[in-house]
Amino acid sequence: MSMYERPAPARFEDPRAAQAPQRPANLTRAVYTAIAAATLNVISAIGIIVSGTEAIKEQIAANSDMGSSPMSPDDVDIQSDRFEGLQMIYSGLAYSTIFWSLVLILLAWLALRGGGAVRIFATIIVIVSVLFKPLGLFITLPTLTLVADVLVAVLGLAAAVFFFGAGGKAARQGR
Repeated sequence: MSMYERPAPARFEDPRAAQAPQRPANLTRAVYTAIAAATLNVISAIGIIVSGTEAIKEQIAANSDMGSSPMSPDDVDIQSDRFEGLQMIYSGLAYSTIFWSLVLILLAWLALRGGGAVRIFATIIVIVSVLFKPLGLFITLPTLTLVADVLVAVLGLAAAVFFFGAGGKAARQGR
């Protein structure tokens, strides 16, 4: 027998290699902020669907024809072409908002997996959503919708900023 003992094989442990790659914090913030904005957008659209008739009556009453004095919302004819046209606009706005909010939720969830193109599309949807929010200044909307729209505008801007920050060099390095 030999007195020689074999040395144990050297093991080099790199602390960076031992850990799974971590998602950038800005990306996580962007995704959750976008999902919150999309959820509030759906709540806003539901407010339009539920209270749309009253909002349309108020819109027509406040803007009566040919500069005549405003009338009572109770006097508005719901069978008129004007009412039906506004109802189509309001419902179209509400249903398209719901659709694009669901698309945004899906894209934000997929952005967690690291897709750069998905992040760009989610950012575009968030920005377009924010740009539609000043529409509430020109038409009569339910109070629930107005409150949700203000929150969507704030969260949407934050999500867009986070999405842009998630694509930089610091984000790829995990900082």
